[in-house]
Amino acid sequence: MPPRLAAPLVVVALAAVLAAGCGGSSPETTGTSSAPIGATARSCPIQATEADALRATGVSCDQARQVMYGWRQKGSCSSPPGASRVSCTTRSYRCLGARTDRGTAVSCSRPGRSIAFVAKRR
Repeated sequence: MPPRLAAPLVVVALAAVLAAGCGGSSPETTGTSSAPIGATARSCPIQATEADALRATGVSCDQARQVMYGWRQKGSCSSPPGASRVSCTTRSYRCLGARTDRGTAVSCSRPGRSIAFVAKRR
């Protein structure tokens, strides 16, 4: 093979090998979880005396309210005086809270599901 033709063929062959290793048309799973297809965050009705803005993704409003009530009733979910953040598990959801001037902003989740609300100060 003439040398001036060999170099371009080597470049084309290397490009083909690299392209074959990058991506593909088959779907891959990365091990991350997400909400079910078609799930969207929705507002759930609650009594205004309990909390503000209960939002649920991938979970019913009834279940979101139960998690919110569980968070409020569980003593370890209450932030101690002076603490700005709190975390706990309630009803198999991992919850994180941060104190704000309106109360405690709470986010609870488990794979494929999330619940958020602002718990009013007691």
